[in-house]
Amino acid sequence: MKELPGLPFDNPDVIGIAPRMLALQQDGPISRVRIAGEDAWLVTHYDKVRALLADRRLGLSNPFPEQSAKSTARSTMMALMAGDDHRTEATDHPQLRELLVPRFSTRRMRLMKTRIERHVDELLDQLAAGPRPADLHSALAFPLPTMTVCDLLGVPLADRERFGQWARGTFDQSDGQHSANTFQQVVDYMTELVARKRIEPGDDILSELIAEKDGTLSDAYIAQLGNAVLLFGYETTIVRIDLGTLLLLRNPAQRALLAENPRLAPAAVEEILRLGVGGKGSNALIPRYAHRDITVGETVIRTGDAVMLAIGAANYDHRAFPEGDLFDLAREKPKSHLAFGHGTRHCIGRVLARIELTAVFERLFSRLPQLRLAVPEESLRWQEHRITGGFDEIPVTF
Repeated sequence: MKELPGLPFDNPDVIGIAPRMLALQQDGPISRVRIAGEDAWLVTHYDKVRALLADRRLGLSNPFPEQSAKSTARSTMMALMAGDDHRTEATDHPQLRELLVPRFSTRRMRLMKTRIERHVDELLDQLAAGPRPADLHSALAFPLPTMTVCDLLGVPLADRERFGQWARGTFDQSDGQHSANTFQQVVDYMTELVARKRIEPGDDILSELIAEKDGTLSDAYIAQLGNAVLLFGYETTIVRIDLGTLLLLRNPAQRALLAENPRLAPAAVEEILRLGVGGKGSNALIPRYAHRDITVGETVIRTGDAVMLAIGAANYDHRAFPEGDLFDLAREKPKSHLAFGHGTRHCIGRVLARIELTAVFERLFSRLPQLRLAVPEESLRWQEHRITGGFDEIPVTF
């Protein structure tokens, strides 16, 4: 019996799609692979990935959990999304979205925009005035989304440093005990914060949830929702700021256009979201399980089968994006990329993420036109052991 290809695939580059992934995409829309101890279907064509993201026959939970081999970190992630139990996912996950989606209203996002832009200006001022070389990750990519989540949840900014350690620990797949212990710290902190907000409410998400449904939501459930916002609400944006900077440094002509015309920032952000795949692609796969049989082309995905939706490969697919590997601020009427998913589980925080990224890339290269890496790009290390991936350091000078 032929051995199945094993995810994650090796990638000689810091950014981009692994050659093996591209080869499988060339062969067809769906392939059988092995990942984390179980067989799975890998879907790589844009149209198929997009359709399956919206297909209600795919879910977060495994109908046959005894066959699952998820890490502690992955199990925690599924629980935060109310998708860890096949018996309750159909009711619990929609309720979670029903409660959180209004918290990211257009009104709140507009109010957040001014505050976010002020944060970016302050962080760039500090970066410009500081020593060189500097670490762009710790000076900008990490603090901005952390400040934003603090603002959303009504968390004291003094506690923001803890968040980075918690997210990294909770989503660390290499040490199950460390992941569990770290997540318990998150739970304890958020539970205490909810209790304080009951006594002293503010203009924040937790206070709104306390008042929701005539005040009948339990502290434990509100804390769970807060944990989801905290752990999902900023780590991926941190990663995109780092990846976006590297992508623009790789493309000097496009970077010059952006520096000259910051109004191109929204177009730059969409290309960053589309092309931002790091290392072996840990941030570019969405895991699902088939809750019923699904036919994809000539392949039948059976109930209980694991499915890996390769949004990264789909976003590079030349069928959807001509010359899909090129960073191009002038793409004409491009298709919608899949960085935020699609369909009923479209990322709740996508508007906020776009506001943060736009604020960064409107300013970064205008403020620091000589910004460049202080080390060879190949020396940067993508953190494969974390579900969200990411870098711990981006040394730059200017």
